[in-house]
Amino acid sequence: MHLNKLKILLIGPSASGKSLIANFISESTNIEEAGAPKATQGVRIVEFELSNINVNDKIYNNDIELWDCSGDHRFESCWPALRVGVQGVILVCSPGTAHAANREMELLYNYFVSQPKLSSKQCVLFYNCTDEQDDLESLNLSPTFSKVSQVIINLKTGGSRLKIDFSNFVVSILQTIN
Repeated sequence: MHLNKLKILLIGPSASGKSLIANFISESTNIEEAGAPKATQGVRIVEFELSNINVNDKIYNNDIELWDCSGDHRFESCWPALRVGVQGVILVCSPGTAHAANREMELLYNYFVSQPKLSSKQCVLFYNCTDEQDDLESLNLSPTFSKVSQVIINLKTGGSRLKIDFSNFVVSILQTIN
């Protein structure tokens, strides 16, 4: 069965790896082929189909609109348009952005999840790490995130795990909105 298109925002600080994650999830690029990161200007929309999603023992195919949003605050004037019709939010940060992540994640969560009245099940935090020693404790997130799923991802060693985590997130969104 085919469901309607899901609009999911991918947002977080600049240089946290959002575009790389978007490309990998959508199978737009292979992790080994990825070049040096380039800053996203405003937003980039990646469309793809996610197949064989099991929601309440029914199998679905779902079109995904993944909005890869710039982490640069000079594009903040675009935020109201980005948020229209959003059904899921993936917050991304990395050890390199962890120093500012707590305040930034709180701001993004409030604007893109709380204000449009999304459930915490419609949000996930991906902590994009390259080092096995990185853990979520180092982020020191506020209690706001106690109900938000937090996942450590490593594209170099755990790419297939990321696809499973993303599929589980899509199931969570679909269960919440249906």
